[in-house]
Amino acid sequence: MTVSTWHVARSTLPEPRATRHVPRANVLATLLSAALYTLAMPPWDLTPLAWVALVPFVHALRGLSPRRAAFLGLLWGTAVIWGIGHWVPVALATYWGQSIWFGVGFAMVGAVIFMGAYGAGFAASAAWLSRRYTGATRVAPLAAAWVAWEVARGRLLTGDPWLLLGYALVPWPRWIQVADLGGVYLVSFVVAVVNMAVAEALRTARGDNRQQTDRQQTEGKLPSPMPLPAWERVRVRAVLLLPALLVTLATYTYGVWHLHRPLPDSPAVPTMVVQGNNQDAAQWRPGFYGHGLEDYIQLSAQAAQRLRPQIIIWPEAAVTMFLAHEPRFQAPILQLLRDTGAELIVGAPHYDDTDPAVPRFLNSAFHVTRDGIDGRYDKVHLLPFAEYFPLRTIAFLRRNFERVRIFTEGGDGTLLNTRYGSTAVVICFEAIFPDLVRARMARGARVLVVLSNDIWLGSYAGPRQHLSMARLRAVENRTWVVRATTTGISAIIDPFGRIQAQSGLFISAVLDANVVPLQIGTVYKRFGDWFAWACVVVSVVAVMLSWRKR
Repeated sequence: MTVSTWHVARSTLPEPRATRHVPRANVLATLLSAALYTLAMPPWDLTPLAWVALVPFVHALRGLSPRRAAFLGLLWGTAVIWGIGHWVPVALATYWGQSIWFGVGFAMVGAVIFMGAYGAGFAASAAWLSRRYTGATRVAPLAAAWVAWEVARGRLLTGDPWLLLGYALVPWPRWIQVADLGGVYLVSFVVAVVNMAVAEALRTARGDNRQQTDRQQTEGKLPSPMPLPAWERVRVRAVLLLPALLVTLATYTYGVWHLHRPLPDSPAVPTMVVQGNNQDAAQWRPGFYGHGLEDYIQLSAQAAQRLRPQIIIWPEAAVTMFLAHEPRFQAPILQLLRDTGAELIVGAPHYDDTDPAVPRFLNSAFHVTRDGIDGRYDKVHLLPFAEYFPLRTIAFLRRNFERVRIFTEGGDGTLLNTRYGSTAVVICFEAIFPDLVRARMARGARVLVVLSNDIWLGSYAGPRQHLSMARLRAVENRTWVVRATTTGISAIIDPFGRIQAQSGLFISAVLDANVVPLQIGTVYKRFGDWFAWACVVVSVVAVMLSWRKR
């Protein structure tokens, strides 16, 4: 039978029925992909694995119906979140003062909702697209679908964009500079394109006729496809890989060009970050009220004699009292600022007693000068089940000290007027939301200050992952990022995402650097997640066109 006769013959065959189960090999390939994704992320940082981490997963989806593919996607997403978030059950149990089994159970439910569901969504989309598109025409739609589901994960159900694919490249500064064009989602797309192209090239290496769709090859009782000649396989693989190579080359070249551009070095503001390692105070028990302030005062006073800072930064939960309502605790802080000539940015809770019957508690950051409190930022994006409780009628989901953990959302993200000029402050979890940070920087902020209490993230992986995501905020907005945490990792990050100073974990530490307030316009700062939404549109259009093809 000639090739042309084969195409005519197969077009007259009845539509094949879907496979009735998911083969074990597909399940193993999915778990392998989850393992590769995990190892590409902090704290392991085996960055090269990111370029192929999705290949086994995409391969496992080939030939499956969207429903069966969704099962593999659910498995993939759940496995990934347990891989990168293995510290979560202990953190949850500690935070609520419950047993480890409570942490495990809560984490299992959360893994399905906040990661598994979106993995299932991508897998179903990919299976559908793979049944309608072939070869090179499949690469871009699959990469766009990947980013589209990352957008969904970052925005739905309060959002949880923890360690999106693009964060795997953070240890390689040359590869992440394109984030100033399209944010972390553009970096994710670059990595996803390479993964999809490699998956297609490996499939072609088997010698299958490239005109056949996965559904035609794997779901029916069709004759074996005509193998492609060796020279044709080489040509097809080149067609598949060349666009991905061009994308990566452009990304790398853009990064090298940016890193060779000098940054302004004035006017520099000597900055000092104090990490007090105040572990007990973070528990918010009545006996710890005001605890740790003396340690921060002492560390700051001693270091300021040598470093002469103009701005001192203390982390979230550094001051474990209602600072605005406590003149006796304000007094030593004001004396420190008079002695050093510095200003202070500090995290502390606040309550609004405008209505004494219904007080509002806020997670806040204060700007303090020698004359007193000069400004306050109230956290806008609260962490569910930690700072507010959607299910607080369930008794065991509430903490004993929930009085200062049932926070109210702040306003629209007030900028503080410090010696940096307009200063954007985000608190803890807010730093992982690129659109939230961009909105602050686009309003004229010149420096980004991140205050965090990472004691709940464990002693190894969690704090490193949190720091990694903050580094991309520097690139997206071309700004210095000053990050202060209670127990580490504190850091000072330059506008290229490179760490200029960094503390250890669970130690007292003082960092210093000359921070230069900047207002550098970037495409991302001006237009936000335009690239991410473009991927959403491309994905929807691709699915609609494939439906018409059906």
